[in-house]
Amino acid sequence: MIIVTFSDPEEQVVEKIKAVLAEDHEIEYIQIAGEEELNFGDVEIQTKQRKVFLRGKEVELTAREFDVLYTLAYYHDQVLTTRQIYKAITGEDIISDYHGIESSVYAIRKKLGHDIIQNIRGYGYQLKKEK
Repeated sequence: MIIVTFSDPEEQVVEKIKAVLAEDHEIEYIQIAGEEELNFGDVEIQTKQRKVFLRGKEVELTAREFDVLYTLAYYHDQVLTTRQIYKAITGEDIISDYHGIESSVYAIRKKLGHDIIQNIRGYGYQLKKEK
């Protein structure tokens, strides 16, 4: 939460906002379960079968790519950092492979379209609701 008064200098307000954005919101380890299918524009994710379809045609994803896509879909209303995505997939708090998540995002974009995942500059990624 950000509490700002009218007497706060502009720089202090900006610093308060930065501090809130920098907080590592708790993301729990998620297991693929729950909803049978998730839809985002032309993309359909069949969670239990671990299958992804683009305009009705199945798209082959690696296990890591599927996990990244599912995590972004599961938390579709949030912007996730690379660390949060890694933690949600592995359950580990310490990330040893930032590049692996970034590579998976690149591969997903290549297979499903560049606009499926938004890059929120300086923070992380978010699945776009509509393609």
